[in-house]
Amino acid sequence: MKTKIIQFIPAVFVLAAIGFHYFSLWCIFTTRVCYGTTVSHISLTITKPLYFFTLFSLPLTLVLVFIPKSVFNAWLKFAVWVIPLSILYIWATPVNSNSFMDLFPFYRDDAARLAGALFTIASLLLILWKWFSARRRNNFSLS
Repeated sequence: MKTKIIQFIPAVFVLAAIGFHYFSLWCIFTTRVCYGTTVSHISLTITKPLYFFTLFSLPLTLVLVFIPKSVFNAWLKFAVWVIPLSILYIWATPVNSNSFMDLFPFYRDDAARLAGALFTIASLLLILWKWFSARRRNNFSLS
């Protein structure tokens, strides 16, 4: 039971990030208290890209709850180095453009979507590969 609780932690983080995005939007647009504060200033630079990254990672977190502990540990080793690289990639892209004409408009929100989609696809492929290799190993050891 304790192992399943640990596997819920990524889902809790993802749902908290999505909830923070909606809270910050509500706070900025409905009350005067948040307008012009830190919540208002980080909306485009941090909150919105975090929302897109976690929105694309939400299906992955639902899968992580039901996989075996050994596969979860393999995914965790993968996520420890991919998530910081994704954050650096998102941080390195511009928030928006100040130029008159953009030839290739690619902004921080787009980078967050791309990083979230690639992270989710690579994670699901890793999970499937580890799960099938563990099943194959168990089938060969039984015969």
